[in-house]
Amino acid sequence: MKIFFAVATYWPMQDGVANITGYLAEGLAARGHEIMVLTARSGGRTEEMPGEEVHNDVFIKRMKVYVRWPLQMKGLDRESNRKKYYEKIQNFQPDVLVVVCSQIWTFDWLIPYLDRIACPKVFYSHGYSKWKERYNYGEKLKNRNILGVIEEYKCKRYYDGLYKYIAKYDKAIYLSKDSNSVKYAEVHHLNNGVIIENAIDDVFFSSDMRHEYEEKSSERINYLYVANYNENKNQKMLLRAYAKAKIGESCLVFAGYEENIYLKELRKMSEEIIDAASGKKVYFYVHIPREKVIELYSMADIFVCTSRSETWSIVAHEAAATAMPIISTDVGIYGNITGAFIIRNENELTEAMENLYYSKDERKKAGEAVREWVLQKQCRIADKVEQLEEELISCIRSAC
Repeated sequence: MKIFFAVATYWPMQDGVANITGYLAEGLAARGHEIMVLTARSGGRTEEMPGEEVHNDVFIKRMKVYVRWPLQMKGLDRESNRKKYYEKIQNFQPDVLVVVCSQIWTFDWLIPYLDRIACPKVFYSHGYSKWKERYNYGEKLKNRNILGVIEEYKCKRYYDGLYKYIAKYDKAIYLSKDSNSVKYAEVHHLNNGVIIENAIDDVFFSSDMRHEYEEKSSERINYLYVANYNENKNQKMLLRAYAKAKIGESCLVFAGYEENIYLKELRKMSEEIIDAASGKKVYFYVHIPREKVIELYSMADIFVCTSRSETWSIVAHEAAATAMPIISTDVGIYGNITGAFIIRNENELTEAMENLYYSKDERKKAGEAVREWVLQKQCRIADKVEQLEEELISCIRSAC
């Protein structure tokens, strides 16, 4: 098959969408398929990536695009616009097109061309972070947040019509039956969906990564949160809870992809609220290679998520595979993880961090429970590549 992936972030970016699309595209290429990926030339990186290159047998083309969704989305040169995007698909002549995520240029720019694309089309959703069943402008108006009101209005208009375009795809793939994209499909009576849960790298199941809870050479406990730096991931809540926690020698490690305003605010907050004499230390990593992220998992003792919304969180599964205790808000898959500590607010987060800090037995018990849970999920990469391949072949056969 000739398969064209359109995705806003891709290798060498390290966010969840990029990593997931990466192992799928490379897995299909390893099975002998011809893979083209169209993506962006930048995404928070300090340097711009090349317009074309080949990585692990996947041919990558990139456009220069600026996005501040839903307010602004524009190409930054003559070769980066919706017409050129459509032409790249036509020139490749794919057997099947896979568009990853909505509320982004790779989806939105194709809307006028959907009826012209002859090959089967697959929409691969990673959830709808801005979709609400009810939008409330009152609080923003009360605070004179006019820009916020405009954003809310545009989001509402977008999701009011999104289902019409998803219906034009031969198949929609969702990460979990519990995701809000599945709920949206049910609300709008879409019947073209299938579930393909994410996979995690085999390295996380290895004995080298597994936490055995032996006596540590130091009393320092390391908390880890792997997520992009933004309001939805809510790192500020974790930083405040950590500052309040009555614990001693410890580290709070953040690992994200993009250097942005939110990260600058986090650094400033850390300087203001973390007592240097307390034994607590905070580290912010950005733009680090995948190998370094894996190293952070191996060094951490407790994984924490404070996100406001999630679908199928790959980092939750990675942490669980290493037998690491998990503390999280009740979002996405986290509430279904056996042994995870689900918290409702900042105070409960502080309490959970303290409890796990002082009890090695509790850390071991929780870590073994979450690992047992993930082992039942059959979420190795080869399984998911094969499942996607079967779905793509099914689309092509149905179109014949």
